[in-house]
Amino acid sequence: MSEKDKGFTFKRLFIRDTETGAKEKEAQKAKPAGNENPADVSSNSMVAAPGGVQGQQLVEDFVERLQNLINQNNQAGFDFLEFTESLFEEKQDPDVEVYKTVFRIAQKMDKSLTPSRLLDSAKFYKDLVQRTANAEISKGESKKQELQAEKDTERNNLDNSLKNTKAKIEQLSRQIQELQNQDQALNNQLMAIDHKYENQFVNIEKKISAIRNAKEQVIVSIVDIEAGIKSNLS
Repeated sequence: MSEKDKGFTFKRLFIRDTETGAKEKEAQKAKPAGNENPADVSSNSMVAAPGGVQGQQLVEDFVERLQNLINQNNQAGFDFLEFTESLFEEKQDPDVEVYKTVFRIAQKMDKSLTPSRLLDSAKFYKDLVQRTANAEISKGESKKQELQAEKDTERNNLDNSLKNTKAKIEQLSRQIQELQNQDQALNNQLMAIDHKYENQFVNIEKKISAIRNAKEQVIVSIVDIEAGIKSNLS
């Protein structure tokens, strides 16, 4: 069997529950309403992938990455991978007899094969997957922390800018109020300005009028005397 075929077969180990769940959902649709038995519902159908369809796609993508990693690190000889492939070639949901049959056939090819060796091999792949997944999770957590720090910084900057803007608005509001008060005071002064200067204008006008009258009287007296000189002394 080619590496490509191995990968495809072994990948089904990871996604067969999803596929089985889909088939069960189709079967449920085909059943008449009211015939559902809660005990017949697959536990997998009760577990929703985060993010719906998109989340499931991310899961399947990473399953494929892990599958490729396992294939690249396939140990020499007949180990857990080959045993698993053989199991699912026989039956999609292998039972006890299938396990025993496949193991007997495998022992004919490799007499040194033991269940312990298979379990050690399984642990090797399991640890490989665990380390790889943990490394990716660690990267994701670090990215989350960086993103959170970036978000917090931006939030703080925006919060400070908002506070500064509000402070300026309050300052400008006070200045506007002060200018409005000043405007009102100036309007009041402007309205009262005629009254303020009215008496002074009246007093000055009286003095001017008195001076004119005095001037006329004095000039008339001078003209009379002037005329008397001309007529009596010439």
